[in-house]
Amino acid sequence: MKVFNRYLAANFIGPFFISTIFFVVFLLTFQLFRVMRIVISKGVEIGVILELLGHIALSFVPMATPLSVLFAMLYALNKLSEDSEIIAMRSFGLSKGKLLMPFFWSSLGVALTVFFLNQNIIPASKTYFKNSIIKLTSAGMINDIRPESFYHDIPGITLFAEKVEEGGKRMENIFIHSESKDGSEKLISAKSGSLVRILENEDVPPTLRLYLKDGNILKSDGKGELEKGLFYEYDFPLFEESIKPGFINKDNMKTTRDLRRFIRYKSNELKKEKNQAKKDSLLTRLYKAKLEYWTRINTPFQILLFALLGFCYGIKRGRGKERNYGVVIMALLVFNYALFFYGISLSKKGHMAPEVAIFLPTALLFLWGMRAFKRLDWLD
Repeated sequence: MKVFNRYLAANFIGPFFISTIFFVVFLLTFQLFRVMRIVISKGVEIGVILELLGHIALSFVPMATPLSVLFAMLYALNKLSEDSEIIAMRSFGLSKGKLLMPFFWSSLGVALTVFFLNQNIIPASKTYFKNSIIKLTSAGMINDIRPESFYHDIPGITLFAEKVEEGGKRMENIFIHSESKDGSEKLISAKSGSLVRILENEDVPPTLRLYLKDGNILKSDGKGELEKGLFYEYDFPLFEESIKPGFINKDNMKTTRDLRRFIRYKSNELKKEKNQAKKDSLLTRLYKAKLEYWTRINTPFQILLFALLGFCYGIKRGRGKERNYGVVIMALLVFNYALFFYGISLSKKGHMAPEVAIFLPTALLFLWGMRAFKRLDWLD
């Protein structure tokens, strides 16, 4: 049995690693355009870029692993069936349960690895990547401002200067259009100004501010009300607090322990809150955090489930019983992910509990997998 177990596990491990690399590289291509734009415009060293790509590639592992396990199982079992090795093992008295065990233990090892990576390492990689992109982008902003050119890289702000010297330290005839999320706008013109970069420490991107002199400002509240004023000196922040990191701290960038603490904190706030509008806002925020938390718990179960499906549909049944199980697998995947993302969209709106949205597709697919396992065409 030890020989059989090692042999079957070896047939799974190779295709699994190849599939994982393929899916991670495929997902990585969507980030390459963003990274390459920074490389070209900011002059970032190749070592830094490779480090960033390594971090973002690691963050894609939980997304790629369930499908990698499924395709590795399908490939391994198809190959063993075509070479009549499954029939030979069955003739030695191996039941379907015993044949499944090596694949189950291999998949369990993968599931536990992903689970532990999701606790601290992957959130840290996501934090490093996203915040490093902001830091690299902001670090090169001063050098990107050109004379007699409109500058749009800062969200909500358009900047124009007739003259730009010393990397923005001296600017003349400046025009700024600023638009906030609430619809209010500012039109600022000044005879001169200087761009100041304040670096608090190396772990956060710099604060960028414009010190303007001799100008005027026109404000609009977005409702038709206008306000005009003159100034001799005006301090204009190019980074709002909502943009300035410390930095991004989304749910998927929190460790699992921090995520649990955050969920408990928001749950307590929700119990104490009496204002209905604020309660709705807190509930939406709480549901989003719970979606991230339960997704991390669900991923290992998905890996084991996809291994079971790959086992059931990877084995060829023999002559006269060939069916196109590829169509069945694709239909199951489409159904699973369509229900999954639909449930997430409902949960984000507060219409479905996060636990239900995350685990319902997995539970339904598990019932289907058990049905398929029972219908394998030989007896234990």
